[in-house]
Amino acid sequence: MPDLSPLRQCMVVAQLAHRGIQDRYVIAAMGKIPGEAFVAAALEEFAYADVPLPIGEEQTISQPYVVALMIEAAAVGPGDRVLEVGAGSGYAAAVLSQIAHAVYAIERHRSLVQAARARFARLGYDNVEIRVGTGPWVGGKSRPSTPLSYRPVARKCPWH
Repeated sequence: MPDLSPLRQCMVVAQLAHRGIQDRYVIAAMGKIPGEAFVAAALEEFAYADVPLPIGEEQTISQPYVVALMIEAAAVGPGDRVLEVGAGSGYAAAVLSQIAHAVYAIERHRSLVQAARARFARLGYDNVEIRVGTGPWVGGKSRPSTPLSYRPVARKCPWH
């Protein structure tokens, strides 16, 4: 995998900071996560482009700006336990893992969950738990305290 960190840093400035993303935790997390690890090898060079990319199962990974906007709108902070619905490749969950104490993710496609789990293990994101499912988080003692869905749910509308 080529070193795409210069493209990542350019994305943080050009797509996030210049478009109004101000949350320091979101900016820092987006600057750390190797987006290229969450797309097919043939698409790595486009990982920081301002477009959604295919990830399999007829699903897409949201462009970095959309991920940052939703996390900022939800006001996720250190100590939070977050639920992400529709985890896809795991990119947003990985970003959230750099901010929140724990991330619980649900994805309906088993193949995407398996791939995301492998990525989390390879990259050392051990505060993310992902499950196959379509309904509420069930089982276990730990439950998320901050719900976050990328069909978005936030505390307030970001443009009001």
